[in-house]
Amino acid sequence: MTADLRRGLQARLTPLHTPDPPLTDWPGYRAAAVLVPVFEGERGLELLFTVRSADLPSHAGQISFPGGGARRGEALMSAALREAREEVGLEVPEGAVLGRLGERPSPAKYLATPFVAWLPRPEALTIDPREVQEAFTVPLEDLLVCEPELEERLLEGRPQRIVHYRVAERHIWGLTGTVLHELMGLLQEREVMA
Repeated sequence: MTADLRRGLQARLTPLHTPDPPLTDWPGYRAAAVLVPVFEGERGLELLFTVRSADLPSHAGQISFPGGGARRGEALMSAALREAREEVGLEVPEGAVLGRLGERPSPAKYLATPFVAWLPRPEALTIDPREVQEAFTVPLEDLLVCEPELEERLLEGRPQRIVHYRVAERHIWGLTGTVLHELMGLLQEREVMA
């Protein structure tokens, strides 16, 4: 069942060999990448989230996926893997990244591309307190039954859907909620869950 779910999800994600998105549609924005880690463990499938450090200049204290700005000349997938390693000590084995989700603009002037990785639950994470206050997981089954709240906002004069999830006494919203919503939509497709 889990292997079928993994294959079904991978078939619906944008392939890894797809070129990184251009920034021409979002002038003044920087390229960024996030990693959406799906952990396979004894308790089933879980997603990893972080709480951003209160000392960060943007989105302090908010829930996010590991990620950040890409360095000059750095491929976005490499940036996502580097950020996950730096923020929470997550080493992603070769072949664990299944594909990418749609890029999302953020009010901090980043155009973020999410990459989905499926890997065994690590025994421990090493959190960098300069960037991350806390790391936690939420069971996939809890997220699949959660009814998100939808909100419309303008960003640079363009309508953007903001998605809010309230699960396990957490408020997951903004770019992270919107990325999560896209992933949940793919997972709930009949062919993926079959």
